[in-house]
Amino acid sequence: MDKLFKTISLFFLLIVTSYSQIKVTSLFSNENISNNYLFGISETRNVSLINDNWKVYQENSYNFSTIKLPAIFSGDDQLTFERKIDLTQNQIDNQIIKIGFLGINNFAEIYLNGNNIYNHNNGILPFEVILPKDFLRSDKSNKIVVKVKYKIDSENTIPVKQRFLFPEIQQGIIRDVYLKFLPKIFISQIDFANTLNSNATNGKINFNIKLENYLPKPKFGQTNDVLISVNIFSPTQQLTQISITQALGTKEIIDSKFEVNLSNIIPWSPDIPNNYNCVISIIKDGIVLDKQAKTISFFNLQKSDNSLLLNGNPFSIKGTTYLLNETKNPNENIYARIKNDLQLIKQTGFNSVRFSKSFPHPYALQVCNEIGLLALIEVPLNSIPERFFKDNNYKLKIASFENEFLTSYSNFSNTFLFGIGSGFLPNSILTENYISFIIKGLKKSDVICYASFSGLQNNLINSLDFYGLELFSPNLESIKNAFEKLNPEIKNSLLITELTYPNYKGLSNGYLVNNSLEAQAKYFDDVLNLLEDYNINRFFINTFFNYSSFFESFYAGYTGDQTVKISVLSKYRNTNNIVYKTLYSKLNNGSKVAIPIGIKKEDNPIEFILIALVLALFMAVLVNSKRKFREDATRALLKSYNFFQDIRDHRITSLFHTSLLLLLISATFSLLVTIIIFYFRNNLLLEFFISSFASRKISTTVSFLAWNPKSAFVILFLFITIKFLLLTLIIKIASFFVKTRVSTTNIFYILVWAYFPVTLLLPLELILHKILLMNIANPTILVLLILTIAWLFFRLLKGISIIFDVSPFYVYLYSFTLILTFIGVLLLKYQITHSIIYYFENAVKQYNSLI
Repeated sequence: MDKLFKTISLFFLLIVTSYSQIKVTSLFSNENISNNYLFGISETRNVSLINDNWKVYQENSYNFSTIKLPAIFSGDDQLTFERKIDLTQNQIDNQIIKIGFLGINNFAEIYLNGNNIYNHNNGILPFEVILPKDFLRSDKSNKIVVKVKYKIDSENTIPVKQRFLFPEIQQGIIRDVYLKFLPKIFISQIDFANTLNSNATNGKINFNIKLENYLPKPKFGQTNDVLISVNIFSPTQQLTQISITQALGTKEIIDSKFEVNLSNIIPWSPDIPNNYNCVISIIKDGIVLDKQAKTISFFNLQKSDNSLLLNGNPFSIKGTTYLLNETKNPNENIYARIKNDLQLIKQTGFNSVRFSKSFPHPYALQVCNEIGLLALIEVPLNSIPERFFKDNNYKLKIASFENEFLTSYSNFSNTFLFGIGSGFLPNSILTENYISFIIKGLKKSDVICYASFSGLQNNLINSLDFYGLELFSPNLESIKNAFEKLNPEIKNSLLITELTYPNYKGLSNGYLVNNSLEAQAKYFDDVLNLLEDYNINRFFINTFFNYSSFFESFYAGYTGDQTVKISVLSKYRNTNNIVYKTLYSKLNNGSKVAIPIGIKKEDNPIEFILIALVLALFMAVLVNSKRKFREDATRALLKSYNFFQDIRDHRITSLFHTSLLLLLISATFSLLVTIIIFYFRNNLLLEFFISSFASRKISTTVSFLAWNPKSAFVILFLFITIKFLLLTLIIKIASFFVKTRVSTTNIFYILVWAYFPVTLLLPLELILHKILLMNIANPTILVLLILTIAWLFFRLLKGISIIFDVSPFYVYLYSFTLILTFIGVLLLKYQITHSIIYYFENAVKQYNSLI
C-alpha cells in the first residue's frame, strides 16, 4: 500500500512539475559591439557584450540551464538570469563600471553579489546601472542576478492589458546586455536643443552636459576645474571647436549649460540626411579624462498657412507605421531585419516612419537618421479610458514615464517627432486637459509633439503641435463629410496617423471584392487622392510589414496565429503585389497602376441557408409525425398556461419527441447566434468590447467562432444542448428549497417547451444574414430578437411557477436576483482586476467617435 501511495504521489508530482516548467528560448545573439553610437564607445570608455554564459532558472529551483542572451520565456511570470563577471582590483579602483540593457520586458530586479542595486519598473526602455564599488570583488567572481517578471495590468503599466492591434513581444531580456567601463569622471548625459534661422543655414545648439564625478574631493582652498571641449565635425571637415571651464566643486553630479553657434549648416532632410558628429571631451591638466561622441542633426519643421515646411521648403509627410515582432523568430538577426526593413521603406518612397504601439529598438532610430526617415516615436499607451485622467496621481505617473521615454531615446537620435499616445477620445475635456498637462512637461525639451485620436479632434489643445487621426477603413463619403466640418486651425496640424484597410481575403479578381488585396490598393489610392484634394499631405499607411498581435483580431480577420491582416507586404517581403505597386507609383509620382474591377461578391455563406432549410424540414416532419405532438405544439404556443398545467399533472407528450425538439431548439439558437456573430465578425465595437476583458482565451475563442461559421454552429449547438441539460439539473437542485416535489423529467419538459417558439424564427434565419447585409433596419431587427429571447425566458419562469405551484412573483424575484448577482459578481471581479466598466464605456465612446 505504501509503495502504491508513493507511486501515485510521484505521478502527480510529475504532472505538477510539467505544468510549472518554463520554456526558455534564446534569440539571435549579437557577436560584436562595433556600433559606437549605440553603445557609447570611445577612447576613454570600453564596452563589452555579456550575452553569453547566463544561467537561467526559477526561483527556489535547483534546476538551471545555460543560455545566451537575448532570451525569452513563457509558462510563468518570473524567471531568474544569473551570470558571473571577473574584475581586477585595478578596474574596481580606477573605473566606474556599468551594466547596460537595451531592453527587458517588462519588470526586473537587478542584484550584485546578493544586493539589490536597481529595480526596472516598466517598459522596454534602454537603461544602464552603475555597479557599486562596495559590492564588487576582485578575489572571486561577481554574481549578477536579474529577476525578470512579466506583469501588466489595466491601469498602472505601459502598455496596459487591453492592447488593440499591438505587436506581440514575449517576456524576457529581449535585447543585448553589456558592461561599460568609464573613467572616474565621465559624461553621463548629453542633452541639447538646436535651432535654425529662417534660411536654415545658421543655427545654435543649447547644450546641457551632465557630468558625474567620483574623483577624490578637493581639499579646502584647492581649485577643481575641468575643461569641456566641444568639437563638431561635418562629414568632410571640422565645423567648430569651443572650450569652456567647468568648476566641479564637491558635487557628484554637475550640470554644465552653454551655447554653441554654427554657420554654413547643411540641414538634415529625408533627401539629404546630413548628420554632424559632436565630440565632447573632459580635459584636466591637459589629459583627456573622458570623451563621448553624439550625432547631431539640424532640421526645422514648421506649419505654414497651407502646407508644412521643412527647412523652409514645402514638405509632405509620406509615412508608414512599423510594428515589429522582435521576439517572433529566434534565429533572425534583428539588426539586419531592422536595417533591411527600413531601407525597403525608404526605397518605396516613404520619407517617414511611425513606431506605433511599441518601444522601438534604439538601432532603428539610428538607421532612420542615417538613411533619411523622419521617425515618429510614441509612448505605447492606446485607448485609455478618460476616467483615468481624473486621477492626478495617474497623470503624474504617466508624465514621469513620458519624460523618461523621451530622454532615453534622445540619446540615439534627434530627428524625430514625439507622440504621447494613441486612440485618444476626440473633443473630450478630460482628455484635452490630460494632454495639456503631459505636453507642458515635455516642452522643456523643445520637442515636436503629437497625439493620435480615434476620431476627428476639432478643439485646439495648448502646445500640441500635431493632431493625429486614425482611419479604420471608413468609406470615402464619411471622410469627406468629416473634412467638411474640420476646424481650419486643426487642418494645418492634421496627421493621418493610421490609414488602415484589412486585406484578409487576399488576392481576388478585383477591388469589388471587399477586403481583398485589390480592394486595399483601390482604397489607399482613393483616400490618398482625397487627401490631396483637401491639401492634407501628411499620412501614415498602417502598416507596411506583416506582424502578429497579442490578441486575435476581429477587424483584421482570424488567422489562428494572431497575424494581423492589414499589411502591405507579407512576412516574405514580396513586393510583387498590387498594393505595393500602387503605393510605389503614388509615392514616386509614377503612372497610375491599373487595378482590376472584378465582380462583387457578398459574404452570404450558403451554409446558413442550407442549415435553415434542413432545420425547417426537420421541424415540419416532427410536427406532422404525430397528431398529439402537433396539438401539444399548438397549445404550447397559444395556451402556454394550460399546457404547463398539463405537464404538472403528467398529461404530457413523449420524452422521445421532446428530446428531438431540444435538438431542434439548440440548432435554431446555434444558427441564430452564428449568423449574428458572423455578421459582426469584423466590427470594431465587438473588438473593443472583447479586448476590454484583456483575455487571450476569450479573444481567440470569440474570434474563431465569428470567423468560422461551420465550426461555430457545431460548437454552439453542443454548448446550448449541454446548457439546457445543466439548467435542468440546476432547477432540480433549486426545487429542494420548495415543498412541491417535481420530477426531473417534468423540469426538462418545461424547459424545452418554454423555448419551443424559437423554432418559428427558422424562416427568418433563411434570409437573416442577407437582410443584415442590406443594413436597412438592423437595430430594429436586433431589438426584436432580444425581446423575443426575453419573452422566451419569461415563458420559462412562468412554467416553473406553475409546475412548482408557487407565486410567479417569487420565481421572478429569485431568478432575477440570482442573474443580477452573477452578473454583478462577474463585473466586480473584472472591474477590480481589469477596470472593465471603464473600458466598456471607453469602447462605446471610441466607436462612436470613429469616422
